[in-house]
Amino acid sequence: MTLVNTQYAVAIAKVGGYYNFVTIINRRLKELNNGQPPMVMPPDKNYDKIDLIVQEIEAGLLILKV
Repeated sequence: MTLVNTQYAVAIAKVGGYYNFVTIINRRLKELNNGQPPMVMPPDKNYDKIDLIVQEIEAGLLILKV
């Protein structure tokens, strides 16, 4: 399986690879679980946090600073 075939291929390419993508997901998930508000409007009350983070990446709101 290549990354082109995944449902998150656009977000993975935008952040520069799978490692950066997973790192951003983990860091942002920790922030959301600690009470930070979402940067984009969630689609409904019961939203998937991973999909929300991917929307933030695709909107250009999240980048990885080393």
